Amino acid sequence: MVATGNISTQFTRDLAELDDAVATAVASRSLDSAHKFADTFGIEHRYDDYRQLIESGTVDVLYIGTPHPQHYGIARAALQAGVAVLCEKPVTLTARQARDLVAVAREHNTLFAEAMWMRTNPVVQAMFADLAKGVIGEPMEALADFGFHKPQLPARLLDPALGGGALMDGGIYPMTFVHMALGRPDEVKAVGALTDDGVDLNVAMAWRYDSGAVAALTCGLRSQNPWTASVSGPEGSLLLPNRFHHPEYYVRSTAAGQERVDVAVHGLGYHYEAAEVMRALRAGQIECPALPHAATIEILELLDETRRQIGVSYPGDDEYLGG
Repeated sequence: MVATGNISTQFTRDLAELDDAVATAVASRSLDSAHKFADTFGIEHRYDDYRQLIESGTVDVLYIGTPHPQHYGIARAALQAGVAVLCEKPVTLTARQARDLVAVAREHNTLFAEAMWMRTNPVVQAMFADLAKGVIGEPMEALADFGFHKPQLPARLLDPALGGGALMDGGIYPMTFVHMALGRPDEVKAVGALTDDGVDLNVAMAWRYDSGAVAALTCGLRSQNPWTASVSGPEGSLLLPNRFHHPEYYVRSTAAGQERVDVAVHGLGYHYEAAEVMRALRAGQIECPALPHAATIEILELLDETRRQIGVSYPGDDEYLGG
């Protein structure tokens, strides 16, 4: 476990849902934070340097929950040491960095996965299984929105040096949903509203496909949005409700009527991705089928292009690879 913030706390708490998962070590920038986190969860090994954790031999999989810009260096060091990695999304700031991590994982025959927990949610998986069965016909339109407003936003969301903005934190979810529904688009158009520091507060994207399909994607930090996602075809539509990235049900609308489809879920939802990683690790795989490398890279390529169009850049965009 690298980092002791909110996401790491939720992830570690959810590991209790799995009988065969144990958090054995934690690293934080301060040993005091590592001790507090470890005491809360009964973790034996504590470090104030992630390299010490990697070299300790106390973990099978390293979960990385740091701010985005720190993902790449930590993940690369772990993979080079032969330690499997489950890294929070987005795994890197750029597609170039993500491609490098996949290459390092292959070189060292070590598992690497992006912690896009939405992909492993049973409701989301059931909805996409329905889509694959053809219940709405060929999907021709997708809509996805991830927007919220808080009077006081976490400082990291407004800091370019930390990969701040609506796109990286929230926009990756609509992009992932539409990519799962329709694949990679043939054309991307994007507009955005930025702060004086160049941080994106609102972004709208339009994706076009040669098949005739289209998609509209939005993300933002300025309003309380519907926060829903849907995919439609000639025979109907499938809808994930508010907070679509970890839903409790989906809605199927066809000529037969509208039906709420409930799917059993438990815990906070993070243990599903952990279970996928454990299955892949035991099977000797370097890639989780539910968290494919190709999709991780393609979505980061789309993030790169979207940032280019709206004028958002990060200090690490030109970072040297391979160091």
